[in-house]
Amino acid sequence: MKPNVCSNWQMGRRDFLGCVAGGAWLAWQSPLAWATNGDRAKSPAQGQLYWAWWGWEPIEHYRRTGGIVGAVDTKSPSMPQWYERLHSEEVVRLMSGLGINLACTHFFKGFGLAHEHAEQQRTAGLVKFAHRHGIKVLGYCQSRSIYHEQFLAEVPNAESWIQRDEKGQLRTWGGAKFRWAPCILCGEFRDYMKRAIRVGLDEVKLDGFHFDNNYCQPCYCKRCEAAFRAWMARRRPDCRDVKQPPTEKAPERITDPVVQEWVRWRCESLAEYQADLKAHARRIKPDVILLGNPAYPRDPNSAYARSVWAPLLGQQLDLMFAENGNFPGIEDGALISQVRACKHAAVLGYRVVSTVWKKNKLTGLGLPDDEAAIALQIAESAANGALPGTNWALRPLGEGDRMRVERPDLKAALAKHLRFVRATESLRANAKPVRDIVVLHTFASTVFDNREAVALAQGAEEVLIRGGFVWDVVFGENIAQLSEFSMLVLAGQSHLSNAEADAIRAFVARGGALVLVGNNGCFNENGRERPRAAFELLTGERIIRVEANAIRAATKTSEGRVALPKDWKQLTDAIERASGDRFPVRLRGSDSVTLSACELDGPRLVAHLVNYASEPTTKLCLSLGDRWKSCRKARLLSPDGPERKLVVNQNPQPRVEIPSFKTYGVVVVE
Repeated sequence: MKPNVCSNWQMGRRDFLGCVAGGAWLAWQSPLAWATNGDRAKSPAQGQLYWAWWGWEPIEHYRRTGGIVGAVDTKSPSMPQWYERLHSEEVVRLMSGLGINLACTHFFKGFGLAHEHAEQQRTAGLVKFAHRHGIKVLGYCQSRSIYHEQFLAEVPNAESWIQRDEKGQLRTWGGAKFRWAPCILCGEFRDYMKRAIRVGLDEVKLDGFHFDNNYCQPCYCKRCEAAFRAWMARRRPDCRDVKQPPTEKAPERITDPVVQEWVRWRCESLAEYQADLKAHARRIKPDVILLGNPAYPRDPNSAYARSVWAPLLGQQLDLMFAENGNFPGIEDGALISQVRACKHAAVLGYRVVSTVWKKNKLTGLGLPDDEAAIALQIAESAANGALPGTNWALRPLGEGDRMRVERPDLKAALAKHLRFVRATESLRANAKPVRDIVVLHTFASTVFDNREAVALAQGAEEVLIRGGFVWDVVFGENIAQLSEFSMLVLAGQSHLSNAEADAIRAFVARGGALVLVGNNGCFNENGRERPRAAFELLTGERIIRVEANAIRAATKTSEGRVALPKDWKQLTDAIERASGDRFPVRLRGSDSVTLSACELDGPRLVAHLVNYASEPTTKLCLSLGDRWKSCRKARLLSPDGPERKLVVNQNPQPRVEIPSFKTYGVVVVE
């Protein structure tokens, strides 16, 4: 390989994580110091939270945008009456009675603090009602949009805050000419955001913030050009005059060292920006809850296109929206889920708030319209550590000021399934995840070899999801957690640092099983080819190699819908051989039911089973490992009927036959 420039570049992970971005406001000690799960367990968002969308757009946004916005018909004559009632104590009482205790509502949309003052006072009234009924409130805080038609009246020089594209033109949000996208390196913009945070906490009495669109497209303003050159000069003095490279649409492979460093710098800069806001908010209110929506995971190019690398940005948030079109279910043979988003959150220390949309031919965005859809959405979140709740209940029903939750069948469904997950909260709280199989994601492989790395990693994950395995994710940044697992599936990780390769070899030396899919470790983290692939000489009965084509994923949409690879059983066979078929727990009998498992004192095993198919389950069986040989009884809990007592069959290995259930089954083995 022949790099374009800076051919002697060598960078270790410690250097990468300790780098600073340019500019006085970026003279920071890296916020990327790794927080352990124990540290993150202190987060105010780790408790029993059940969330609801509560109109996070102010009414002026609906009027300015027009049409149908987020399933709200702005042309409806009754829209103002619905909006007014949304802030009433009557609605707060209704939602509290259903079990909701966290609301996401409007606060700062980008029109300006002065212009939005009246609406913020309306939010303050809602906060009083919410607190009276035990509901915490997060205020929507737009991170990527200034409505300049109104904002300039308050800040006449705000045009200087705005991002520039490669041609020097002002960058807008989604092409909307009335919405300018501010630059996160602009000190004045940051100061304004901090003032908004203080207003929200001190005056409106919010419990936290929902930072929407907290991602960052490439910016070519003078600030960013100078900051990137300064960052590069510290890293490599002979590259001090380099400029930001042009933006490609979706590069499959990045070999230019300057482009590689540019993406790293942008991801770190975004994390630093969010860390700055977090530190400010925590100084005012130590238990503030911070929720972000960086459009992740939505497509595999988040780092390059939007500066989002979850191990960096996720450290600065308590909660993260997974907003996409992956409404759970089975579609054209593919299992559509938010499981990947939840796996990433679990290892990185934040929690997911699932804001999935169903597809709608007329509006593009649709909402669940029957009990089955509501049950599946809540079950998926509860089973995978996300916040159960609703993004649909308070949207207009289309009849006067009524809301969808007031449709009797939808209200009954929401009440029933929230009641079940609240009743089983003790089976999730303080539980220890069952550790078995882990999939590794590294920054360099994902970003610099995007198509191959993502196709193989997602293909492997889809096999694990549908093959009934207990599995998790580890990122290069927290690779030390490999020691918690018994098997590593390494799929498409072509770019590995020496430290990452050494950690994997150490894992194998300690007795860990290794399944290698495709070529792994052929390059270092900067794309330099190694004389020999990192694991070429590894041999042993617990090291299995699988051809890449066997599980290469064919994504069905840009949002990561993955079909089960045609030869997926090659991977399940490899996993079984490498493990000696010694799994702590595995679900058998269906490829449309997912498994997550945790352990409580006792020992007690809790297995969460979510059925994505439209028909009730049949002939399911939980195979149990030796740890559960002393267990003799089990029980099945489901929202659709009374508890059912089960038997643990011990010969030849412990197993539990699972009776039929519709959507969500919780099996407790004790």
